Amino acid sequence: MKPAKKFYLTLYFFWASWVSFSSVALATILSLCSTLLTYISKGIAPLEKQTFLALKEVFYFSFPISFSLSFIIMLLFVFKAVFSWKIDGRKLKLYDCQDEVIEKPLVSDVIMIWRKWLFLTVWSLLIFFLLFLGFWKLLSIQDIPMAWLNGINIYLLILLFGGSVFSLGITRCKKIRIVYA
Repeated sequence: MKPAKKFYLTLYFFWASWVSFSSVALATILSLCSTLLTYISKGIAPLEKQTFLALKEVFYFSFPISFSLSFIIMLLFVFKAVFSWKIDGRKLKLYDCQDEVIEKPLVSDVIMIWRKWLFLTVWSLLIFFLLFLGFWKLLSIQDIPMAWLNGINIYLLILLFGGSVFSLGITRCKKIRIVYA
């Protein structure tokens, strides 16, 4: 029996929320570590108002960098995490080449699926950008504002297209099957 469309929507929201929350958590930890390392490397100054303001600036400076790094890492680890969750009474199972279930998939087991997903996501983003640029040029005489091409918009587009490719691509992948749990 085919899963309902609600399953794929729930799978998409699980994917997007897992990637987002774990990226923010890892980025916060990395930023706190870089702030602490900066504080230690500068001689452990007395904790005064100026010191806290400087440490806050270091944290705010390092957070976007560490978020970008953690976002890339979590885009890989979500493929491992999705096989351990039950979604709407169903579970995704990963199969190997001999058509046997891999009970606890490792990162090395999901790397091939992740590479295919990454390839399809990059292509869908490029097609979107080309269509958007074409419609923008067709409907407007102005150049596209380069301020629109920022980290937040790219993050949102990756969540939109990457999640869609993930949740809709599950049906096309022969190594992944949806089973009732």
